[in-house]
Order: sequence, then structure tokens, then C-alpha cells
Amino acid sequence: MPGVDAPYLGFDPGGSHCFGVALFDGHGVLLGTTSSVDEALAWAVDKCGTRTPTAAGIDTLLHWCTGPSGYRPCDRLLKQRYAAKSGSIMAPNSLYGAMAIGGMALALRLKQHWPDIVLNETHPKVLLHALGVPKYDPSDLKSVVRWLIGTMKSTDWSASDEHAFDAALSAWATREGLLQGWDDIVGPVGQQLFPAGPVRYLWPGSDPADQA
Repeated sequence: MPGVDAPYLGFDPGGSHCFGVALFDGHGVLLGTTSSVDEALAWAVDKCGTRTPTAAGIDTLLHWCTGPSGYRPCDRLLKQRYAAKSGSIMAPNSLYGAMAIGGMALALRLKQHWPDIVLNETHPKVLLHALGVPKYDPSDLKSVVRWLIGTMKSTDWSASDEHAFDAALSAWATREGLLQGWDDIVGPVGQQLFPAGPVRYLWPGSDPADQA
């Protein structure tokens, strides 16, 4: 069983000053924004210090599929389950480089530095919907940050932008998913490819938001 107080990392891959990074250890949250895979990894190594992170949640594609449009079983499941957010679940082949390349590059670098780290795919915008959190305005994060602080039961913190917030949510969701036994929606191997090795896509079970 993963340690409750062990560090969990979260990342929201992006471009210049848009690469969200976070560390959650069960008590408090450290977060910020960087500008590249190398900067994000260096930030994580610095913040972890002598501690080894249990897992990292990354808002990216952690595995690929060789079928039409690159759609994976998890993508089809989420599009079917959350019709109201289907526009946020795009064909993998149409995603920006930060998602398709930067996220996987980070996953590979994390595995090089911490070979035993668990890699977990996240989708913050759809996850909030699944958890029953109303849509938020990225320019005003205060209400959703307060919600996450209460849900995490962490000390107080603030997010300067949505990239840092999405990284914090990814870290928390990864910890919660492992500790609470959330479903793993990666699906059968079949046409799927795993460049960074085995990965998870931990997702909360069915709830009222499924019908929204």
C-alpha cells in the first residue's frame, strides 16, 4: 500500500511558463509553472530532495493506440460516460505537441530518474466534472482551489494559474486513486502501445455526474 505521507507529483505539460508542476505529500502542496520537460524534472528532483515519489499524475497521453484517430479504450469510455464534456476528450492524433510529445518525454525522464515510480494519466477538466465540481473560470481559480484544499485536507495554498492547479489536481487524484482503489481504465492491451512501460489511468467509479 502506498504511503499516505509519501510525495506524489503532478504535471500539466505545456509551453513557455505553462508547464504546471506540483508535489503533494498528504499535508501540504508545492506548485508552480516551468517552461520545459527538463525544467519540470529539475523542479521535481529539487522539491523531492532525498525522498522518492510514489507516483506521478500527468495530464497527457501515457499510452498510444494504433487504431483510427489514435482513439484508445479509455478515450471512448470517457466520451460515452461524460457526454457533456465530450468536446474535451479529443482524438489523440489531433492533440498539441505538449500533450503528445512533452508529456511522454517527461514520463520517460521520470522513469529514468525514479525507475519504480508509478505513472498515472489524468484529465483534470473531465475529472472535476466527474467529481461534481461546477465548471470554473481559469482566470478566477479561488473557488475551485478552496474546494481542492478541503478535499485534500491540506494546508492552505494558492495557484497562480490553471496549469499549476491542474498539476496539483493530478497529484491529488493519483494519490487518491492508489489509496482508494479507483478503477484503472487503461483497458486491454490490444492495439495499445506503452513507450514508458506499464501505466495507470485511475478514475473514480460511477457517480451522479455520469448522467450529466
